[in-house]
Amino acid sequence: MMYPAPPQPGEPIQAPAEPPFAHTPPVDSPRRRWVLWLVLAVVVVVGTMAGVAGYVLTRTEPLAMALGDCVSGAEIPVEYGCDDERATYRIVARESAQWPFGIICMKYADATRAVLDPKPHESNPAAALCLSPTRANTTDPGALLAGDCIDAKKGGETIVRMTCGTPATTLDVVGIEIHARIPVTDQACKSHAATRTAVAQVSLGGRVIVVCARPIASSTSMSGSEVGDCAAETTMTVAPCDQPGVRHRILSVRTQHVEPVSPECPDDGNVNAVFVDTGATTDLRVVVCMGPANTDHLGYGQPGDCLIGFGAAGSAPPALVDCADPAANATVTEVHRGPGAECPRPVGASGSFTMKPGATTGLAVCYVPL
Repeated sequence: MMYPAPPQPGEPIQAPAEPPFAHTPPVDSPRRRWVLWLVLAVVVVVGTMAGVAGYVLTRTEPLAMALGDCVSGAEIPVEYGCDDERATYRIVARESAQWPFGIICMKYADATRAVLDPKPHESNPAAALCLSPTRANTTDPGALLAGDCIDAKKGGETIVRMTCGTPATTLDVVGIEIHARIPVTDQACKSHAATRTAVAQVSLGGRVIVVCARPIASSTSMSGSEVGDCAAETTMTVAPCDQPGVRHRILSVRTQHVEPVSPECPDDGNVNAVFVDTGATTDLRVVVCMGPANTDHLGYGQPGDCLIGFGAAGSAPPALVDCADPAANATVTEVHRGPGAECPRPVGASGSFTMKPGATTGLAVCYVPL
């Protein structure tokens, strides 16, 4: 091997040449690239997780059991879609819970229940839910509408909405009212003129839901009777006028809010029976005034009417008949009403039919032979 000659005196000393590899660029190996990609991936993942965590911590979650949501009727309600048949109540308000929390919800006219929110929320940790029944609810009278059909028992202790026309249906709903207490003493259903019966049920906070109704058209209830209907004497139910055992014809039907006193039927002359329907929980009264079922009864006579059977043997009074009937042999001359109603002393042949004061104020029908 040859070496460079040593420098001569007076020559500058030169640095040795660097090795050929001193400035060679670093080799970009596969392992180095993998490490770089791993570091980059970790940075991206950590950044993404931080962003997600920030969203979770800051986003607003929808409030469970919010205003307008629907729930079950259980003491601990369960939320359902409002078209679900199990959704028997709708949330009409959320109020800060106070005891008794039912009182808080009484300011909402359609609320019939109040329960505590079973899922406290950070912004309202203790809330009362004010609930109104949905149409999926068949036992809360607050869900009823005019035209519904119901079966009611014990003055409203149970009220169940039924499909109209089913055998169990007893009443057609006329309207719904809210009253302060039970028994109702402030003229129940006065604003619903078609009402013939009223049933009441205690609701939210002790207030009362009154269902104003009338018996269904096919009912035999006397409360649903109409003028001209007939009634069986023993059962006091509406019956066909030609049915055996029928003794009475309906002369008038009225409702009032006090107990009727004698005479119960002052505007009806030929009254021989009175039916009064007194509700157990409301002050509504239905008074049905009745007279003889046979329309030819002398007590229905008016001046100028003709009679048949005058002077016949026996105690039966003459009966009304068309004046064109050749058998007519008497005519009504006078009709008097009142406590002292009576016919003038007879002059010659004459007769009278009288009814002493009782259900009516008194009646006297006077007649003479033709």
